Amino acid sequence: MTQIHIARVALILQLTVPAAVYAQHLAASPEVVGGELARQVDAYARANRLGYYPALDFFRRQGGIDPELIQAADDIAWFSGQYARSEITRRLRGVFSTVAMESVTPQAFSMPAVRPGRPNALVDLARHYTPDTLRVELRLSMIHRDPEAGGMDRLAVRQALRMLGTGVGTVEVINARLV
Repeated sequence: MTQIHIARVALILQLTVPAAVYAQHLAASPEVVGGELARQVDAYARANRLGYYPALDFFRRQGGIDPELIQAADDIAWFSGQYARSEITRRLRGVFSTVAMESVTPQAFSMPAVRPGRPNALVDLARHYTPDTLRVELRLSMIHRDPEAGGMDRLAVRQALRMLGTGVGTVEVINARLV
C-alpha cells in the first residue's frame, strides 16, 4: 500500500506587478510616485550631506519630503499587496494543498542599497522607491507518494513559476527550502 506524504516548502519570491494592472485600477502611476520620491530623497540626502539614502519610514518620522507623496506610495503598496495576495493564492491553490502567505513586504519601504555617489544613483533609487515590487514569503504544502522529500523544493519552484508565469507580473525566486 502506498503512503501519502506531505512536503512543506518555504518560498520567497520577488514579484513586480505589471503597469497594466495599475492603469486599470489606480489614478496614480507607481513609476511617477517612485521617481518623485527618489528626486526628493536625493535632494534631502545631498542637502544634509548623507552618505546614504534613508528608508521611507525615516521621512515619515523626520519629515523632509512631501507627506502626501509617502501616502501615495502607501496606497499603491497596499493595492500591490492585495493584488499579489489574491493572484498568488488563486493561481497556486490548484497545485498546492495549502498556500499560506507569511508576509508581503513592499520593496519601496526597505533600506535602499543605492548610495548617493554611485553612477545612475537617481535611476536606481527611483526603481527602488517605485511601490510595485514586493517580497512575498509563502508556505506551501504538496502531497506526494515518495517517502523521500528530496527535490520537492525544486518541484515547488517549478510549479509556482509555471502557475504564476503570465499575468501576475515579473516573478523571481529568492529562496526555496523544505521546512
